[in-house]
Amino acid sequence: MKNKIFLLFLVVISACGTSYQVKEQQNQNRGIKGDSSLASDETVIDLIKPYKLALDSLMNIHVIDASTDLKKAQPEGSLGNMVCDVFMEYAKNNKLQADFCVLNNGGLRIPVLYKGPIAVRTVFELLPFDNQVVLVKVRGQKCLELFNVLAQNNGAPVAGLNMDIENDLATNIKIMGVPFDVAKDYWILTSDYLANGGDKAEALLNPLERIDTQKLMRDALIEQLKIMNSRGQNLNAVKDGRISKK
Repeated sequence: MKNKIFLLFLVVISACGTSYQVKEQQNQNRGIKGDSSLASDETVIDLIKPYKLALDSLMNIHVIDASTDLKKAQPEGSLGNMVCDVFMEYAKNNKLQADFCVLNNGGLRIPVLYKGPIAVRTVFELLPFDNQVVLVKVRGQKCLELFNVLAQNNGAPVAGLNMDIENDLATNIKIMGVPFDVAKDYWILTSDYLANGGDKAEALLNPLERIDTQKLMRDALIEQLKIMNSRGQNLNAVKDGRISKK
Protein backbone atom coordinates (compact mmCIF):
# COMPACT_ATOMS: atom_id res chain seq x y z
CA MET A 1 0.00 0.00 0.00
CA LYS A 2 2.80 2.39 0.89
CA ASN A 3 4.51 1.63 -2.42
CA LYS A 4 1.35 2.50 -4.36
CA ILE A 5 0.98 5.82 -2.52
CA PHE A 6 4.63 6.66 -3.18
CA LEU A 7 4.26 5.93 -6.92
CA LEU A 8 1.11 8.07 -7.08
CA PHE A 9 3.00 10.89 -5.36
CA LEU A 10 5.78 10.70 -8.00
CA VAL A 11 3.27 10.84 -10.84
CA VAL A 12 1.56 13.91 -9.37
CA ILE A 13 4.89 15.69 -8.75
CA SER A 14 6.11 15.01 -12.29
CA ALA A 15 2.84 16.21 -13.76
CA CYS A 16 2.83 19.45 -11.78
CA GLY A 17 6.56 20.09 -11.91
CA THR A 18 8.23 22.84 -13.88
CA SER A 19 9.43 21.91 -17.41
CA TYR A 20 13.08 22.74 -18.06
CA GLN A 21 14.92 23.11 -21.38
CA VAL A 22 18.65 23.21 -22.15
CA LYS A 23 19.66 26.78 -23.05
CA GLU A 24 23.36 26.26 -23.58
CA GLN A 25 25.69 23.34 -24.07
CA GLN A 26 29.48 23.12 -23.88
CA ASN A 27 31.62 20.13 -24.85
CA GLN A 28 35.18 19.34 -23.90
CA ASN A 29 37.37 16.48 -25.11
CA ARG A 30 39.94 15.18 -22.70
CA GLY A 31 42.68 12.70 -23.49
CA ILE A 32 43.14 9.68 -21.29
CA LYS A 33 46.70 8.66 -20.65
CA GLY A 34 47.67 5.08 -20.25
CA ASP A 35 49.15 2.12 -22.09
CA SER A 36 46.27 -0.36 -21.73
CA SER A 37 45.45 -0.09 -25.47
CA LEU A 38 49.11 -0.65 -26.33
CA ALA A 39 49.18 -3.76 -24.21
CA SER A 40 46.00 -4.92 -25.94
CA ASP A 41 47.55 -4.28 -29.38
CA GLU A 42 50.63 -6.28 -28.43
CA THR A 43 48.40 -9.15 -27.30
CA VAL A 44 46.58 -9.13 -30.63
CA ILE A 45 49.88 -8.97 -32.54
CA ASP A 46 51.18 -11.98 -30.62
CA LEU A 47 47.93 -13.81 -31.31
CA ILE A 48 47.95 -13.31 -35.09
CA LYS A 49 51.71 -13.57 -35.56
CA PRO A 50 51.73 -17.33 -36.38
CA TYR A 51 48.96 -16.86 -38.95
CA LYS A 52 50.71 -13.88 -40.51
CA LEU A 53 53.95 -15.84 -40.83
CA ALA A 54 52.08 -18.73 -42.46
CA LEU A 55 50.31 -16.36 -44.87
CA ASP A 56 53.55 -14.57 -45.73
CA SER A 57 55.22 -17.88 -46.50
CA LEU A 58 52.42 -18.77 -48.91
CA MET A 59 52.43 -15.35 -50.55
CA ASN A 60 56.19 -15.45 -51.07
CA ILE A 61 56.15 -18.73 -53.01
CA HIS A 62 57.96 -18.33 -56.33
CA VAL A 63 55.75 -18.82 -59.40
CA ILE A 64 57.79 -17.82 -62.46
CA ASP A 65 60.35 -15.27 -63.69
CA ALA A 66 59.70 -12.36 -66.03
CA SER A 67 62.45 -11.72 -68.58
CA THR A 68 61.38 -8.11 -68.98
CA ASP A 69 58.82 -5.62 -67.71
CA LEU A 70 55.24 -6.28 -68.83
CA LYS A 71 53.04 -3.19 -69.04
CA LYS A 72 49.34 -2.47 -69.18
CA ALA A 73 48.45 -0.25 -72.15
CA GLN A 74 45.81 0.50 -74.78
CA PRO A 75 44.82 -0.49 -77.35
CA GLU A 76 47.27 -3.32 -76.66
CA GLY A 77 49.64 -3.98 -73.77
CA SER A 78 52.18 -6.70 -73.10
CA LEU A 79 50.73 -7.37 -69.64
CA GLY A 80 47.19 -7.93 -70.92
CA ASN A 81 48.49 -10.02 -73.81
CA MET A 82 50.43 -12.26 -71.42
CA VAL A 83 47.51 -12.80 -69.06
CA CYS A 84 45.13 -13.70 -71.89
CA ASP A 85 47.70 -15.98 -73.55
CA VAL A 86 48.21 -17.83 -70.27
CA PHE A 87 44.46 -18.22 -69.78
CA MET A 88 44.15 -19.70 -73.27
CA GLU A 89 46.84 -22.22 -72.34
CA TYR A 90 44.98 -22.95 -69.11
CA ALA A 91 41.79 -23.64 -71.09
CA LYS A 92 43.65 -25.93 -73.47
CA ASN A 93 45.29 -27.89 -70.64
CA ASN A 94 41.92 -28.33 -68.94
CA LYS A 95 40.10 -29.35 -72.13
CA LEU A 96 37.99 -26.20 -72.18
CA GLN A 97 37.04 -25.12 -75.68
CA ALA A 98 37.83 -21.45 -76.31
CA ASP A 99 38.04 -19.64 -79.63
CA PHE A 100 39.39 -16.46 -78.07
CA CYS A 101 39.85 -14.72 -74.73
CA VAL A 102 38.62 -11.26 -73.71
CA LEU A 103 39.28 -9.53 -70.39
CA ASN A 104 39.08 -5.90 -69.27
CA ASN A 105 41.94 -3.55 -68.40
CA GLY A 106 40.20 -2.55 -65.17
CA GLY A 107 40.49 -6.12 -63.92
CA LEU A 108 44.29 -5.93 -64.02
CA ARG A 109 45.11 -3.88 -60.94
CA ILE A 110 48.82 -3.19 -61.36
CA PRO A 111 50.22 -1.17 -64.29
CA VAL A 112 53.54 -3.00 -64.59
CA LEU A 113 54.73 -6.52 -63.84
CA TYR A 114 58.42 -5.91 -63.32
CA LYS A 115 61.29 -8.01 -64.59
CA GLY A 116 62.49 -10.65 -62.15
CA PRO A 117 60.94 -13.28 -59.87
CA ILE A 118 57.15 -13.32 -59.70
CA ALA A 119 55.63 -14.54 -56.42
CA VAL A 120 52.08 -15.53 -55.49
CA ARG A 121 51.74 -12.15 -53.79
CA THR A 122 52.25 -10.36 -57.12
CA VAL A 123 49.51 -12.39 -58.81
CA PHE A 124 47.14 -11.49 -55.97
CA GLU A 125 48.02 -7.83 -56.53
CA LEU A 126 47.39 -8.23 -60.25
CA LEU A 127 44.04 -10.02 -59.80
CA PRO A 128 42.78 -9.11 -56.31
CA PHE A 129 39.08 -9.64 -57.02
CA ASP A 130 37.36 -13.01 -56.62
CA ASN A 131 36.41 -13.21 -60.30
CA GLN A 132 36.10 -16.65 -61.83
CA VAL A 133 36.99 -18.18 -65.19
CA VAL A 134 33.89 -18.48 -67.39
CA LEU A 135 33.25 -19.64 -70.95
CA VAL A 136 30.26 -18.46 -72.96
CA LYS A 137 29.08 -19.58 -76.38
CA VAL A 138 27.85 -16.53 -78.28
CA ARG A 139 26.39 -15.94 -81.74
CA GLY A 140 28.54 -14.10 -84.26
CA GLN A 141 26.30 -11.03 -84.25
CA LYS A 142 26.73 -10.71 -80.46
CA CYS A 143 30.49 -11.15 -80.88
CA LEU A 144 30.49 -8.27 -83.35
CA GLU A 145 28.65 -6.13 -80.79
CA LEU A 146 31.34 -7.04 -78.24
CA PHE A 147 34.16 -6.20 -80.66
CA ASN A 148 32.64 -2.77 -81.29
CA VAL A 149 32.48 -2.18 -77.53
CA LEU A 150 36.17 -3.08 -77.31
CA ALA A 151 36.84 -0.58 -80.09
CA GLN A 152 34.88 2.14 -78.29
CA ASN A 153 36.88 1.37 -75.12
CA ASN A 154 40.12 1.82 -77.10
CA GLY A 155 41.05 -1.85 -76.84
CA ALA A 156 41.24 -4.54 -74.16
CA PRO A 157 43.35 -7.57 -73.21
CA VAL A 158 42.66 -10.35 -75.74
CA ALA A 159 44.13 -13.56 -77.13
CA GLY A 160 43.11 -15.49 -80.23
CA LEU A 161 41.55 -12.30 -81.55
CA ASN A 162 42.96 -9.74 -83.95
CA MET A 163 41.16 -6.55 -84.97
CA ASP A 164 41.67 -2.98 -86.06
CA ILE A 165 39.92 0.03 -84.58
CA GLU A 166 38.61 2.51 -87.13
CA ASN A 167 36.19 5.30 -86.16
CA ASP A 168 35.35 3.45 -82.92
CA LEU A 169 34.37 0.32 -84.85
CA ALA A 170 36.05 -3.08 -85.07
CA THR A 171 37.34 -3.96 -88.54
CA ASN A 172 39.57 -6.60 -90.13
CA ILE A 173 38.57 -9.09 -87.43
CA LYS A 174 40.22 -12.49 -87.25
CA ILE A 175 39.72 -15.38 -84.85
CA MET A 176 42.74 -17.67 -84.54
CA GLY A 177 44.04 -16.17 -87.76
CA VAL A 178 40.82 -16.93 -89.66
CA PRO A 179 38.51 -14.10 -90.84
CA PHE A 180 35.63 -13.59 -88.44
CA ASP A 181 32.32 -15.10 -89.62
CA VAL A 182 29.27 -13.31 -88.23
CA ALA A 183 27.16 -16.37 -89.07
CA LYS A 184 29.15 -18.63 -86.73
CA ASP A 185 28.95 -19.20 -82.98
CA TYR A 186 32.09 -18.70 -80.88
CA TRP A 187 33.28 -19.80 -77.45
CA ILE A 188 34.70 -16.88 -75.46
CA LEU A 189 36.98 -17.33 -72.45
CA THR A 190 36.42 -14.48 -70.02
CA SER A 191 35.68 -13.50 -66.41
CA ASP A 192 32.33 -13.86 -64.69
CA TYR A 193 32.35 -10.06 -64.37
CA LEU A 194 32.28 -9.59 -68.14
CA ALA A 195 30.05 -12.63 -68.67
CA ASN A 196 27.52 -10.95 -66.38
CA GLY A 197 27.54 -7.83 -68.56
CA GLY A 198 30.10 -5.77 -66.67
CA ASP A 199 32.10 -2.99 -68.36
CA LYS A 200 29.46 -2.61 -71.11
CA ALA A 201 29.75 -6.27 -72.16
CA GLU A 202 25.98 -6.72 -72.42
CA ALA A 203 26.57 -8.76 -75.59
CA LEU A 204 27.71 -11.66 -73.37
CA LEU A 205 24.41 -11.80 -71.49
CA ASN A 206 22.01 -14.66 -72.33
CA PRO A 207 24.57 -16.76 -74.25
CA LEU A 208 23.75 -19.96 -76.11
CA GLU A 209 25.75 -21.87 -73.48
CA ARG A 210 27.72 -20.96 -70.39
CA ILE A 211 30.32 -22.89 -68.41
CA ASP A 212 31.13 -21.66 -64.91
CA THR A 213 34.41 -23.33 -63.99
CA GLN A 214 34.20 -22.23 -60.31
CA LYS A 215 37.92 -21.50 -60.64
CA LEU A 216 39.21 -18.15 -59.41
CA MET A 217 41.10 -16.34 -62.13
CA ARG A 218 44.19 -15.76 -60.00
CA ASP A 219 44.28 -19.45 -59.01
CA ALA A 220 44.05 -20.48 -62.67
CA LEU A 221 46.81 -18.02 -63.58
CA ILE A 222 49.09 -19.23 -60.78
CA GLU A 223 48.46 -22.86 -61.75
CA GLN A 224 49.35 -22.29 -65.39
CA LEU A 225 52.36 -20.09 -64.62
CA LYS A 226 53.77 -22.83 -62.37
CA ILE A 227 53.40 -25.30 -65.23
CA MET A 228 55.27 -22.92 -67.51
CA ASN A 229 57.99 -22.47 -64.91
CA SER A 230 58.38 -26.25 -64.55
CA ARG A 231 59.06 -26.33 -68.30
CA GLY A 232 61.80 -23.73 -67.93
CA GLN A 233 59.72 -20.95 -69.50
CA ASN A 234 59.86 -17.27 -68.55
CA LEU A 235 57.40 -14.45 -69.16
CA ASN A 236 58.26 -12.29 -72.15
CA ALA A 237 56.72 -9.04 -73.34
CA VAL A 238 54.68 -9.67 -76.48
CA LYS A 239 53.03 -6.95 -78.55
CA ASP A 240 52.03 -8.45 -81.87
CA GLY A 241 49.41 -6.00 -83.10
CA ARG A 242 46.43 -8.11 -82.05
CA ILE A 243 44.54 -4.84 -81.55
CA SER A 244 45.68 -1.80 -83.50
CA LYS A 245 44.19 1.63 -84.00
CA LYS A 246 44.09 3.08 -87.50
